Amino acid sequence: MTPADYPQENAPVSSGASLICPACGAPLKFDPATQQFHCEFCLSKFSKKEIERPTPADVDTIDEALNEYNCPSCGATIVADLNTTADFCAFCGNPVILKGRVSGEIKPNLIIPFSVTKVQAQNILRDFLKKKKFVPASFFSQANLDKVTGVYHPFWELDADTDSSVNVTATTSSHWRSGNKEYTKTNYFNVFRSGEIHMEDISVHALKDADKQLLEGVLPYPIQSHQPFSMEYLSGFYAKKYDLSRKDVEGEARAKMYNYAGKILTDTITGYDSVHIDRQSVVVTHASWDYTLLPIWVLAYRYGGKVYNFAVNGVTGKVFGEIPLSKPKLWLTAGGIAAAVATVVGLIGGLLI
Repeated sequence: MTPADYPQENAPVSSGASLICPACGAPLKFDPATQQFHCEFCLSKFSKKEIERPTPADVDTIDEALNEYNCPSCGATIVADLNTTADFCAFCGNPVILKGRVSGEIKPNLIIPFSVTKVQAQNILRDFLKKKKFVPASFFSQANLDKVTGVYHPFWELDADTDSSVNVTATTSSHWRSGNKEYTKTNYFNVFRSGEIHMEDISVHALKDADKQLLEGVLPYPIQSHQPFSMEYLSGFYAKKYDLSRKDVEGEARAKMYNYAGKILTDTITGYDSVHIDRQSVVVTHASWDYTLLPIWVLAYRYGGKVYNFAVNGVTGKVFGEIPLSKPKLWLTAGGIAAAVATVVGLIGGLLI
């Protein structure tokens, strides 16, 4: 393909959701390693400031040219700009169907751009599973690792100021022996703790069909990595559409606040053998919500009729997933153990003759 096949050099950079190279007119993609936008045709590099598009302050939807893809197998839906096509589902490995253009999608407030590259994510997964026994050899093939896909996942993030308190029952125990009898004495204490606690970036996934254990397994993200949302960061990546509103996740966010507040306050209660929370209160004095896109490298590995999903935090590199086990490797190991046991038994039998 030549530059003539792309929009002309004087084409506006702000056309649609696609990023166009000012030098040659070819598509631009965001590079996590350099935090710049690279042209794969002329090899030019641009900062975000050099290519960003002005966005009206009152715009609250993403109505630029995005394609929507749907997986008929697992139901996953992702969106991507016009220069980023999807051939297979990153969550089950099956082919996806292009549904058409997206318009009116609610605009995120914040985004954390990818900083872990695809190659780094592949190496992280490779190194993570090399330490595990009985992993099928096919997992480490380049063809499989090439399916690692960068996807921005939608989260609702809550910042809150709270007045929190706990009433606990704490105990101390002493044990002694007298003659043939053992004695235990337990002292009970009522303890109260309260304080003003600020909660920062309580993250709740904004998808109904999400594997929450997998995605929350790669949390948290560095607070300082947040950036104001900009369409440019989506170039070269996918994004999942959110289908849970803020009201839908308020209960889960409140449960997390209770857990955090309870842990913070009970951690100040020391010198006891046990601490049990009897009553707890979390009163929110101020709260702010942000619809945020968080970067995750995902890989769906199909083995033995089952799909094993892996996720890698796109900033910290933290990995989480279910480990597949190779039956042939298990059989070989079991056979080796059985052979070793038979040999030992044979030697013992020989000694007894």
